[in-house]
Amino acid sequence: MKAVRRPRGDSTVAGSREQETKRRGITLCGQGLVFYLLVLSGSLVAADGNRSEKFFEATANPRITVTNLTGQILVRGWDKTQVHVVYTVMSPYVELDSEAIPPNGPADKIHFATHVLDPLVAGKDQTADYSLDVPMGSNLEIRNPQGSVRIEKLQGDDTSVESVGGAIFVSDFTGHLFVRSVGGNIDVVRASGRVEAYSITGALHFVSPTTSKLRGSTTSGRIFFEGDFQDGGDYSLSAYSGDMDILCPRSASFELNAKTVRGKLQNEMPMTIRHRPATPLSSANSLFGTHLTGKATVNLKSFSGAIRVRQR
Repeated sequence: MKAVRRPRGDSTVAGSREQETKRRGITLCGQGLVFYLLVLSGSLVAADGNRSEKFFEATANPRITVTNLTGQILVRGWDKTQVHVVYTVMSPYVELDSEAIPPNGPADKIHFATHVLDPLVAGKDQTADYSLDVPMGSNLEIRNPQGSVRIEKLQGDDTSVESVGGAIFVSDFTGHLFVRSVGGNIDVVRASGRVEAYSITGALHFVSPTTSKLRGSTTSGRIFFEGDFQDGGDYSLSAYSGDMDILCPRSASFELNAKTVRGKLQNEMPMTIRHRPATPLSSANSLFGTHLTGKATVNLKSFSGAIRVRQR
């Protein structure tokens, strides 16, 4: 009886299959390692910041809204009918949404909003920084609860800025400006038109304004005003416990009504006393009179803070 001989190929094939399986396992393992390293690398890149850039055709007076969570927002006016935005995030869990209305042709409205992709992921950096170049005549609406806002060189009709803990800085602005921050300082430099600024614990700084109507109020923050009063202008500043400093030139012409209940009033400007209220406060904390011809109206009020009117 002949012995049955097995083909040598069986063992060779089996060995080849085993080696191929090992090679595939090594390859898959290597691919997994590469994938893991890529993910890790992506996380590191995101931690250093991801930057994107966009351009939008716009009208000469578009309305631009920016809704952010935390980070810095910088807006500058330029002489182009384009909106240029540079957006940087510090986490892959944060993204920018943008919408132009109408979607084709020059936009009348452009909306930017920061979104967290996965709100269930806690402890991730939600910082997003914006840098925008916009037409000079743009109207802005900006909300940045935990971040700062800076605006430079705009001539729009209406702009509003709101923050909770961030500082707000506006310079060389013309139009109606409304700014509010709960705890951040507010600086308004060389503004004209109409200005309203409100804070609770933050300070208010007004430098070289040419505005004809100014309203400013803070609870415990300090108020500082340095500049001239425009003829026919109306200025009203109030604080509860914060001090108030008014620094103006000797040539300023204004009618002053200053009152503080528990604080002290110091005045260095020559005044013509007009009259006293029916139930006047002591001369140390109340003053109603005019400097020169009284062309502007200035109202200063505080409960326990000091009011100082000085000559620049």
